[in-house]
Amino acid sequence: MLRGTWFDRGAEYKARQRGETVLARQFATSYDVKLTQLPCLQHLTRSQHQAEIRRMVKDIEEQAKAVKSAKGRTPMGVAAILKQDPHSRPATTDRSPAPFVHASDKKTEMEFRAKYRAFVDAFRAGAERLKKRAAAFVEMFPCGLSRRRCPSTPRPERGRLPVRSGQAT
Repeated sequence: MLRGTWFDRGAEYKARQRGETVLARQFATSYDVKLTQLPCLQHLTRSQHQAEIRRMVKDIEEQAKAVKSAKGRTPMGVAAILKQDPHSRPATTDRSPAPFVHASDKKTEMEFRAKYRAFVDAFRAGAERLKKRAAAFVEMFPCGLSRRRCPSTPRPERGRLPVRSGQAT
């Protein structure tokens, strides 16, 4: 039998937000967990079961060691792991760009990319059609739709504004 404690941090946070005083173990719940053999190993005796678990752990360690050596790394070991500060932060972080789309597989990603490309193409074609229509509309009413002055429209006379008495000139 294994006894564990679960802390409900969400309830603790909400209580603090309401202004309540929170005690150290107020939101802690103890649970008893009964450890049992894996169903596929239940036919084994206790010593056989322990030997099988040891073999499985050894296989996992060897696989991890093979992956590390393939990448040119060596396992840290217990002493190096225990020497680390659990609250330290990495010196640098990975700044790789976000993926174009989060997809469960490559096929889904490619389908999304194809649909997105079709959307972009349709948008650009629509924008071009709109520009052509706008250009034709401006040709019909050249003086009223742009900031440019129409040649036939007289310009206002440019003169000095009258000066009111008491103002500096």
